[in-house]
Amino acid sequence: MKKLGKLYIATVLLFAVLITTANLIFVRVTKSRNDNANIFMNRVSVAVQDELDKVESDGGVFEGKVDETSSSDNETSDQSAIVTENSYIASERVQEIIDNYYNVEKAALQKEYGKASIPERIYYIPIEVGNSSVALLNREDYSGKVWALNSNGSIIGFIIFEYRDAGYDRLRLLMNLCLSAAFIIAVGICIYISHTVLSPFEKLSSYPEKLSKNEISDKLPETKNRLFGRFIWGINMLSDNIQSSRKRVDELSREHVTMLTTIAHGIKTPIANIKLYADAISTGLYQPDGKVNEEDAEIAKKIDKNADEVTAIVKELIDKASGAVVDFEPHIEVFYLKELRDFLEEEYSNRLNVLRIPYTLDMNHNAMVKSDKSGICRILSQLMNNAIKYGNGEGIDVNLSKEEDGYYFVIKNKGEVPDEKELPYIFNSFWRGSNAENTEGSGIGLFEARSIAQGLYGDIYVKADPDKKEMEFDVYIPNDF
Repeated sequence: MKKLGKLYIATVLLFAVLITTANLIFVRVTKSRNDNANIFMNRVSVAVQDELDKVESDGGVFEGKVDETSSSDNETSDQSAIVTENSYIASERVQEIIDNYYNVEKAALQKEYGKASIPERIYYIPIEVGNSSVALLNREDYSGKVWALNSNGSIIGFIIFEYRDAGYDRLRLLMNLCLSAAFIIAVGICIYISHTVLSPFEKLSSYPEKLSKNEISDKLPETKNRLFGRFIWGINMLSDNIQSSRKRVDELSREHVTMLTTIAHGIKTPIANIKLYADAISTGLYQPDGKVNEEDAEIAKKIDKNADEVTAIVKELIDKASGAVVDFEPHIEVFYLKELRDFLEEEYSNRLNVLRIPYTLDMNHNAMVKSDKSGICRILSQLMNNAIKYGNGEGIDVNLSKEEDGYYFVIKNKGEVPDEKELPYIFNSFWRGSNAENTEGSGIGLFEARSIAQGLYGDIYVKADPDKKEMEFDVYIPNDF
C-alpha cells in the first residue's frame, strides 16, 4: 500500500506541474503577443503622426476658412460650426493617411509581428466627434486599444486599433477546466485500479509464498472479479496438486519408515545371537578342553566389535524411523503479536463462518515478538486445521498472550479426545489417535508443529478433558531466540 500511496502522490505532483507549466506558458505566450501588438501599434502611430506632421507643415490639415463678415454676436457659434466641419474634413484626411500606410505595409507588418498582432481594422476618432462613435470601443465582440494623435501640441483625436476578442481569459479558464477534469479522471482511474486490481492482487500475492511454506492449506475463495478469475482457478489447481503431492510424499515416507523399522527390528535379533556366539567363542565354551583359544578369541572380539557397529546403525535407523525430517530453518525477525492475530483472522474467519463454527480470537497485549513469524504461522495453521478437522463444530477458542517467560498461544476446541494413554504418543510421526479413525490425515502434522516449536527453543503441550470433550494445545515460544 505504500507503493500505492506513492503512485497517488506522483499523480498529484504530475498534474500540479502540468497545470502550473501550462499556465506559465499561456501567460508567456499572451504577454509575447501583447508586446508584439504594442510594438506594432507604436510603429503605426509614429508613422501616422510623422505623416500628419508633414501634412500639417504644408498647411493641408484643415480645409475651408472662417467667414470674417460674420457678426460678433454669432461669432462663437459660427466658429464652432466651422471647426466642426473642418475637423470632419481633417478626420477624413487622417483616416486616409492611416489607410494608405496600413494597406501598403500590412503584409510586411504581419510577417514581422505575426498575424495575431495585426488588428481587424484601424479607425481614427477626432476629439470633437460625438458620443455615437464611442460605440466602436464598446462592441461586445471587439476589443480595442487607443493611441492619441497630436497637432500643434494638442490632442486632436485617437487611433483605434480594433482587435477581435481572442478570448484569452475564457481560453485560459477552459484550459484549466480541461486539465482539472483530466486530473479528476486520472485520480478516478487510479482509485479504480487500486480498488479493482492492486488491492486484491496484494492479498493474492502472498498466497503462493504461504502455500510453498505450508502455512495454509485452504484454497483461495472465488471472486466476481473477472480480472483474477483464471488466476485464482490456476492457483487453486496448483494448491490441489501440491496437497496431492504432499499426501503422496507422506504415504511414501510412512511406507519408508515402516520398512526401515521392520528391517531394523529384524536385524536386532540376529545381531544379538551373533554377539552371544562371539562371547561363547571368546570364553572357550566350544573347546573340548574348555580352554580359551587365543586366535579364536581374537576373531571373536572382532566379530563382537562389528556386531556393536551394526547395532549402532540399527539404533540410528530406528531413531530416524521414529521421526520424520521436517524442512525448517529458523529466520528470525521482529514483528508484533497482532500480526499473528491478523493472520488467523484473514486465513480462518471466512472458513469458520462458512462452516458455522463459533470462534474467538483474544490477545492480551500487542507485544513485539522476536522469532520466526513464518514458523509460528505454520504451527498455528496446523493446530487450527486439526481443531477444525477433529472438532465437533461447537467452537474454537484462540488466545495469544505475552508472559514474563515468553509467549503462549493456546488453541482449544470441542470434540472427541484421544484416550489418556495415547497422549504421550500424540506428537510422534505418522501416529494417529483412536479419535482419527474416520478422518483423513497422515499423522505428521503435530510432529511437524512440535519440531518447529522445538527449533525455536519452545515446545507444545497438550491437555485433554474427556468430561468436557475439550482438547487444548499450548504453544510456548521463549522471549529471546
